[in-house]
Amino acid sequence: MLETVFNLGSVQLAALDNQGSGRVVIGLHGYLDNAESLRLLSPYLQSCRFIAIDLAGHGRSSHRPVETHYNQADYLQDLYTLVEENEWQEVILVGHSLGGILATMFAALFPDKVLGVVSIDACGPLTLPEDTTTKQMREALISRHGKRRNQMRTVNLEEAVNARCKISDIPAEHARTILKRNLTQDAGGHQFWSSDPKLRTKSILRLTEKQAENLMKSITCPVLFIGASNSFKNLAEVFPVRASWFKNAQYEHLIGGHHIHMENTDDVGLLIRQFVGQL
Repeated sequence: MLETVFNLGSVQLAALDNQGSGRVVIGLHGYLDNAESLRLLSPYLQSCRFIAIDLAGHGRSSHRPVETHYNQADYLQDLYTLVEENEWQEVILVGHSLGGILATMFAALFPDKVLGVVSIDACGPLTLPEDTTTKQMREALISRHGKRRNQMRTVNLEEAVNARCKISDIPAEHARTILKRNLTQDAGGHQFWSSDPKLRTKSILRLTEKQAENLMKSITCPVLFIGASNSFKNLAEVFPVRASWFKNAQYEHLIGGHHIHMENTDDVGLLIRQFVGQL
């Protein structure tokens, strides 16, 4: 896959592009990950144009302007602009974790633009009860105070890998692959985070369960949910509860952790290729 950049006004999205000639498949990565986490799926999408993007603030994409923050709706705005300005018709969205949530939300909002969705270890939006509204907003504003994009500090890659592995079930080799793309270096070889520190602040407000249901019931295209047996997401329990929200959804349960598309690439890739081939 080749490096490319899409200019979307105030934001530039970096991406990995297989430069294929078939239907456009857009890859959306998880929180604090980047396009590199989806590169392994490229061989299974050779009949398509597969473009794995770095979401704003992640990987090699630009940061949001100073004093602005990162909200789900803004990622959806970026995706809408990307699709519209390139005049892509009926795209297929393949998302992991946060990317899977964004894929289903975009398909709900713009059903005429999405032919199908693959959601890896995510089953619709994260939600919180409405009686947590005050707590959510207060904690979000506090977390955002003092965050600056120019807080530069050197980073040791192996220490960062170890830290990531301590809070996630991701294998070290996969963490290293992802984190390398989230780093930049100066002329002296010192490494720094290229990802925006403001990504680590809290969401200002999550949807309620009813709002999520209303949104997901607007999806008209087929959706493939892929759950991981050893993931904290517990999709095997979540999907049956939410299955009635979707008009045309299937669930596949595979062995692996949260980054199952990197751990168990062949099984995931074959499922995706079959799903895409039937659209």
